Amino acid sequence: MSVCGREPSHLDGRGGSEPLGFAVYYRLYTNNNALESNHPIYSNDKFVGRILFKSITPPRNVSSLKRNLCKVEGFEGIPTCALYLSLSEKAPAEDLTRLSLCGLGSSELAPMALVVLNDTEVEKRLAASNNLDSNTLPEWPHERQYVHYRTYDNAGKIVSKTSFDETDTSLGRLDALSVPPPHNGTSLKARLSQAEKLSASDFKLFKDDSGEIILNCDKVVNFLSDNYPGIIADEPVAIVYDPQQATCDPIPQGFSRKLRSKVTGMGASDPTWHSQTQGEIFHSDGVVTRKRYYIDGWVYNCYDAINSRGKRGCGSFLLVFYSF
Repeated sequence: MSVCGREPSHLDGRGGSEPLGFAVYYRLYTNNNALESNHPIYSNDKFVGRILFKSITPPRNVSSLKRNLCKVEGFEGIPTCALYLSLSEKAPAEDLTRLSLCGLGSSELAPMALVVLNDTEVEKRLAASNNLDSNTLPEWPHERQYVHYRTYDNAGKIVSKTSFDETDTSLGRLDALSVPPPHNGTSLKARLSQAEKLSASDFKLFKDDSGEIILNCDKVVNFLSDNYPGIIADEPVAIVYDPQQATCDPIPQGFSRKLRSKVTGMGASDPTWHSQTQGEIFHSDGVVTRKRYYIDGWVYNCYDAINSRGKRGCGSFLLVFYSF
């Protein structure tokens, strides 16, 4: 008998197959890739795990779930991270959001996502040993979906680092579920940058192989659908590598004002905000707006701004206008 769409036999984040209660499924991510779970539940998809709902410390909210997941996954303390209640969420959940037994994360096909935002904390965790024998686990039972892409430089096609067809080596692919949320042009470009070992500022990302339409940073991409860019090998997205040009997607019309950051702030904890550093340069329309910062729930004055890597997000009000 199932409850809330789940069978009563679930794992506790440590492998095995005993019936242990209702579970919360989750996937782990860094800023630009999927991150293997210390306690995977599938032998051929080590990025998805699950924990018992009853293992979450009351009151059961996003903050207590993050603490539990970080403990289960072997992080020291609570790393800088963001929790998305589903892979399709456009922004991370606020810490005080209450969790429901019948809520999101109810299956491996509808997991939550924990994105660890600090590279140093990820590296420390990767250095720790994990002796789990994943060969004893079942295989992922569902069909995989990929993002197919073709690689070019200014002179023509080049070999992709993820090529899978020896007769067509410029065609690469990556698992669509390896793209971290929020799913948009920025996160896809970051994932491709990691896969191809390129700086995101050194290539342009086109919506298809015709090279007519650039996939903009803030363009939402639904990787859970059956019609996202690159889902078919015959219709890949295209990345054009140009280390000499080293530019990002074109600055949108109206973003002609240049700003310099006076402080280091806020996006290390909320990816909808920029992880700005003192002295960093941004492009903006110069219009002051107000956005919520999910860590403390407060609404702050900010600018809609684009950084040197092409990411569009909220910039702290502590930016000053300047001209060259």
